[in-house]
Amino acid sequence: MRIFQAFGLDIKLLIANFVNFLILVFVLYKLGYKPILKFVKERQEKIEKGIKDAEDATKKLENAEVEKDELLSAAHKEAQEIIKNAKEQATLQSDAITKKAKSETASIVEKAKKEIRLEKEQSIVAARKEIAQIAILATEKLLNKKMDKKESERIAKEGLGAINE
Repeated sequence: MRIFQAFGLDIKLLIANFVNFLILVFVLYKLGYKPILKFVKERQEKIEKGIKDAEDATKKLENAEVEKDELLSAAHKEAQEIIKNAKEQATLQSDAITKKAKSETASIVEKAKKEIRLEKEQSIVAARKEIAQIAILATEKLLNKKMDKKESERIAKEGLGAINE
C-alpha cells in the first residue's frame, strides 16, 4: 500500500473507479454492444439474403433468356414450315388452275373447230344449192323454156352428184 501512497494513489478511489468502470462496461455491453451486434448481424443477414436473391434472379433471367431463345427458334421454324406449306399449296393450286385453264381452252378450241366444220358444211351445202339453181337458170336460159319442178330437181340432183364427185 505504501507503493500506492508513494505514487499518490488512493486505493479506495482506485477500487471505486474500477467498480465504476466495470459497471460502465456492463451497462455499455447490455445497452450498446448487444443491440449494435444484433443490428450488424441482422444487416449482414439481409445483405447475404439480397446477394442470394440477386444470384437467383440472375439464374432465372439466364433461364428465361434460354427459354426465350428456344421459343423464338421454335416459332421461327414453325413460321418457315407454314411459309413452305403455303408455297406448296399455292404451287398446287396454280398447277390445278393451269390444268383447268388448258382443258377449258382445249374444249373451247374443239368446240370452235366443230362449229367451223359445221358452218363449212352448211356453207358447202348452201353453195351447192346456189350452184344448182344457177345451173338450172342457165340451162333454162339455154333451152329457153321453163322447167317444171320435178325436172329441175332431177337436174339439180344430177348437178350436185357431178359436183360431189
